[in-house]
Amino acid sequence: MRKVGRRQIIVGTFIHAYRWGVQIRGDERGYIEKVKAYSSFGIDFYTLERHPSMQVGMGEELYTSMDVGNPAIPPDGVGDLLWISLNTVKAGVRRYPTRPMAIYAYNQDIENVWTGFILKVLLGAPLVIIYHQIRPAAFVSFRRGVRDRVRRGFHPARAVLRSLLPGLNRYAASHADVHIALSEATRKDVKRYLGIEKCAVIGNGLDTSKFRPLELPKKYDAAFLGRLAHQKGIDVLLQAWKVVVLQNTDAQLVLLGGGDPDDFALYRKMAADLELERNVTFAGFVSDDELVKLLNSSKLFVFPSRQEGFAQAVSQAMGCGSCCILSDIPSLKEIYGAAAAFFPVNQSDLLAGKILELLADNGERDRLAKEARELALRFSWGSTVSRELDQIIRR
Repeated sequence: MRKVGRRQIIVGTFIHAYRWGVQIRGDERGYIEKVKAYSSFGIDFYTLERHPSMQVGMGEELYTSMDVGNPAIPPDGVGDLLWISLNTVKAGVRRYPTRPMAIYAYNQDIENVWTGFILKVLLGAPLVIIYHQIRPAAFVSFRRGVRDRVRRGFHPARAVLRSLLPGLNRYAASHADVHIALSEATRKDVKRYLGIEKCAVIGNGLDTSKFRPLELPKKYDAAFLGRLAHQKGIDVLLQAWKVVVLQNTDAQLVLLGGGDPDDFALYRKMAADLELERNVTFAGFVSDDELVKLLNSSKLFVFPSRQEGFAQAVSQAMGCGSCCILSDIPSLKEIYGAAAAFFPVNQSDLLAGKILELLADNGERDRLAKEARELALRFSWGSTVSRELDQIIRR
């Protein structure tokens, strides 16, 4: 894909509740990297986002922010979505009244898909949706949602209200012009739950000049990177680490990443209840430079997630040459395959066994670390964006 002839505009919809420096998902990191890559192709981004702009915490300006205020995310009902919709119209007319190259809904959440649909109608541009992972309940048709809720005993009026958001999300997605999934597993879910046949699979990239191996002492036996949340399997990891510590009382685990205060409190209490205070470090959100150092300071990278689209935390760890142990969910096995060790999702005892096995086997650890780095070198943000542009232009 060549650069476009003159600089063009893509309007991204990326409304989320996360703040740089506090807690950031792979979604936010990926969006920033894609904006940079699109710029190298002669395309600038306007971004519909919550106040304050994510760029405030980052300390650099990469796109033009289109502020929709500070609505509840995710929207709790029709009132919240209406508020977001009105601010979307206001921001779209005020900040970018002419036709952009595309509207780019950066994930499948209703606050981004629905606002993307509004901008498609308002600005007359094609709508692109990037599907990270599918939660089936978020795309149930309005008619089916009402019927199912009434059957479960909901009052008809309440059934209607509770079914509106998933129904609107499905309706908006069905009117998109380009559908892109981060993995084949997600593409299959898009087809299964939304009935969309034409959906390209284009994964994420990685800056392998930043996420790279360093020669550092191994201060930690294992590291985790990601939000401290149930989806990520933190409970499974802590239960497994208790078994590891029974075998090696000095074993050290570092948890890298932010989370909601309630989740932080929950997992700190869980670690205390398991008597792991001296064996588990809650590092919180760290800068990328510090992240690379910490990943390189660990013998293993452990990622027991229950659901993922692409899992940039894994690609970043592999970029650093980490030996990775991953849950065996479809997307992770598809993307990271032979370059990682796997354990059955939710099985803390089997995870503990795999950790102990690899801590005791330097040769296998080194082999998987080498495979991980070689796989990571295949990921490129430039290639990812080039393939997305092909889909947009050829729609």
